[in-house]
Amino acid sequence: MKSYKDYPRQSVSMSKDDVFQSTLKQIFTENQIDYVIETGTWLGTGSTQTLARAFSPGRLPKAYYTIEGNLTFHTIARFNLLKWPFVKPLWGDTVAKEKALHFIKHDEALLHHEQYADVFIDTLEDPVRFYTNEVEGKLGKNWVISMVDWFGETFLSRQDDLLQNLLIKHRDDRPLVLLDSAGGIGWLEYQTVRDTLGNRPYWLILDDIHHLKHFRSFNDVRTRADFRVIGHSLADGWMIAEHLA
Repeated sequence: MKSYKDYPRQSVSMSKDDVFQSTLKQIFTENQIDYVIETGTWLGTGSTQTLARAFSPGRLPKAYYTIEGNLTFHTIARFNLLKWPFVKPLWGDTVAKEKALHFIKHDEALLHHEQYADVFIDTLEDPVRFYTNEVEGKLGKNWVISMVDWFGETFLSRQDDLLQNLLIKHRDDRPLVLLDSAGGIGWLEYQTVRDTLGNRPYWLILDDIHHLKHFRSFNDVRTRADFRVIGHSLADGWMIAEHLA
């Protein structure tokens, strides 16, 4: 794999791509989508706001769930998303931490990343440890984040398996699922969506299809007869698809 630091367009967000935005607006104009399930809120200023703005006033969703594992980012996102009352930020793990850690430690693509020459990865130096630290919340820490983490661990109840729980709750509602996953568990999250929703209809958006995160997810979608790829960009790393019943 290649270091993502060397990718010349690494700062480009799918949410800023004009084709991505126009494709979204067309889907939302032609279809009533009542529920959105997103992994990876960050500060709520990227894909979450892009999707929220793409809905026409007369066809707003009933709920847009967006999951963030970092309590500091989740708290900031709640304020940034107040303009859209249908957006429901959730704090917790998309999949159970033990399941995520087991997946990372046994992921063939991570253990043999040198075999995937055209795929980007966040680091080539002990990527298993890097993505383990990411899931455990050890990356990018400062005293503010550490204090907020301590408060959350002491006084709040962190939820886990939020992705699967929401999928089960809304599996008959033809939800739109946006996977802007943590870098090391994108393939795990995609499999969770695919296996939980089964042959039901739904919409799927993947971010970073040229990255370890979702290169396998993208390849799986485009080779399956039960998916229709609506649009994608390898340069900007996104894909929108429809899963057919």
